[in-house]
Amino acid sequence: MAETEVPTYRVYGIRWIQLIVYVLATFANAMCSMTFSPIEAETSKFYSISTAEVNTLAIIFLFLYVIGTILSIWLSRICSMRTIMIIGSVLNLGVFIRVLSLIKPNMGYIPLLIGQLFPAIGAPFFLNSTALFAARWFPASQRDIATSICSMAYPLGLAVGSLVPSLIVNDPPTSKEFFILLISEAGFTALTAFVLIIIFRSGPPTPPSPSEEHYQTINLKEDLINLLTNRHYLILLIGFGLGLALFNSITTLLYQLIQPSQYTSQDAGIFGAVLIVAGLTNGFLAGIIMDKTHAYRLILKILLIGACGSGIFFVLILRPNQFYPLAVSIGLMGFFLLPLLPVSFECAVECTYPIRAEWSTGLLMCAGNVLGGIFIYVLGALIQLNKQYKPGQIFTPSSIFMLCLFVISAASLFTYRGPYLRLESERQAVSTTPVNI
Repeated sequence: MAETEVPTYRVYGIRWIQLIVYVLATFANAMCSMTFSPIEAETSKFYSISTAEVNTLAIIFLFLYVIGTILSIWLSRICSMRTIMIIGSVLNLGVFIRVLSLIKPNMGYIPLLIGQLFPAIGAPFFLNSTALFAARWFPASQRDIATSICSMAYPLGLAVGSLVPSLIVNDPPTSKEFFILLISEAGFTALTAFVLIIIFRSGPPTPPSPSEEHYQTINLKEDLINLLTNRHYLILLIGFGLGLALFNSITTLLYQLIQPSQYTSQDAGIFGAVLIVAGLTNGFLAGIIMDKTHAYRLILKILLIGACGSGIFFVLILRPNQFYPLAVSIGLMGFFLLPLLPVSFECAVECTYPIRAEWSTGLLMCAGNVLGGIFIYVLGALIQLNKQYKPGQIFTPSSIFMLCLFVISAASLFTYRGPYLRLESERQAVSTTPVNI
């Protein structure tokens, strides 16, 4: 009788270095997307452009996400993950073009826009590979925490991108201040690209788990049909898309949301940082809990309850002279909203397995970013309807819009009952397979 060879799956210590490089490249991309949002008034004055034009510098990242996703998925069929990441890092270097805007600031909008365009296309090269990177380098016992850390890199970049500009650029703004801001972000981006090219690898010599061996190759048409006919995935697509769109809208327009209540751009930078830091903290905790329990559905519902409660608190407390309560409400929003990103990624991968992770998570991100671009314009217009705080007024057009999105998104995701197909496949494949660490 022939012996059946039991495969041995191994993980390598270098996976943590690969994770750090991945996080740095994603962080750099996110940081540059938020450069002008927290200093909207100063940017508008210095470059002689409108508020809508300043908002477009951030919104371009949302609308071009679809193009970047299509390009990255197409390239992933013929290129390695290392090549994909290098292309994304090269696209990030487009931020150097923004420095040219300082030659003639009153004619500098075009260089700013072009400088945002290239990293906007490059964003999906990093974000859509989060779950795939974690599965390729980490065993099932560490996969969820790796996904959480990688997915939190983008919000961390948003936090720094929200805080730093308001610390460098003052009112009235000067060419020197904008030069320091733009060249420092461009220099950091170049450094991360160099490190990635030198260090990053597509994957380890051998897979860390059986699931990584059984992912199917990407078939754009067939996979898209399978995703859009999977009712569990459709629930995720609707609920997550609305939630991510709301998050993008709040982070991009945070200064404009709080300005009628007499808060400054510096306050907006601090609030944005509080939101992201609180979210990063809970994102890390959620990753550990997911690794230990794999109770994705339960964690999803707990986070949804907290997100709705914190959103209502934010709307009720948004009035003058409430700096610390407002900071708490924004921190709670981040605490509950941001961990929804890795949890939703894992739910999407589980309910669509063996479809490739970058396809299922990429479509989620596309929906959220496109809707986010639309909602920013809508929310921006609603804010203009109520430019000054009126004593006793709680519900403004913008606050009603945000509350409706919170409720609809949470109600949709609360009905999610998706199966754990990847986990079940791993249990059946190698219930006694050793993993060498």
